[in-house]
Amino acid sequence: MERIEHILSDGKKVIGYIHENLGKLGKGAYGLRPAIVVLPGGGYSYRSMRENEPIVLEFLSRGYQVFVLEYACGEEIRKGLVPERECAEALIWIRENSEALDTDKDKVALMGFSAGGHAALSLSCHHEKYGLQARPDAVVLAYPVVTMGEYTHQGTHDNITGGDKEKEKYYSLETQVTSSIPPVFLWHTTQDRSVPPMNSISLLLSLEKVGAVYEYHMFQKGKHGLSTCRNEVGSPEERTEAWIALADSWLKDLFSFRQ
Repeated sequence: MERIEHILSDGKKVIGYIHENLGKLGKGAYGLRPAIVVLPGGGYSYRSMRENEPIVLEFLSRGYQVFVLEYACGEEIRKGLVPERECAEALIWIRENSEALDTDKDKVALMGFSAGGHAALSLSCHHEKYGLQARPDAVVLAYPVVTMGEYTHQGTHDNITGGDKEKEKYYSLETQVTSSIPPVFLWHTTQDRSVPPMNSISLLLSLEKVGAVYEYHMFQKGKHGLSTCRNEVGSPEERTEAWIALADSWLKDLFSFRQ
């Protein structure tokens, strides 16, 4: 495995974890692989480590090239940095350098958690403003912040909108879904009190209205920020942990990718 870093135009960083290209061995061994760009949560105040390395290692083990986007938070957003735009730039960079990164440029997914899910969904809704290469091929959303309305997470709302009414409208993503949204895998828990499940339910209704491709799982047990749902992150939830295998099988089916 190779660890690489790329600096975006605004100074933020993409970190990649790249499998060795085994295609040179022949006999069907892997060369180019699908990629997942991980966006940890943290209410746009910070980027949670719980949803960084544990997620990277999990999906590396399942055969993907995995990248982590260190998107803007807090004061950086107030100074004009835009996480959605950083997502777009990261995807474009991966696609423009797909051969060097041993990545299939047509199989690049975003995977966002909580506020990171909001950033991933924001690009998925607004990708057309950044060009064809900025559209994710799929998006996996874990307990995402979706709305800036009644059911929002207040810290996420305040950090991304600054109280600006036009930004509240733009970042209320349940109102921004169009038929061009990429395929969506979405999961939440009914016990999440930090980001109420109505965030995902409102998104689900919007996806259905536009005829989007989606899969949705609402688990009963688990607080907010479950990550891998294991002891390693302090959130063991055996049944909810099923989201990992479900998301993996969904992506593999979508990307026609088998280990």
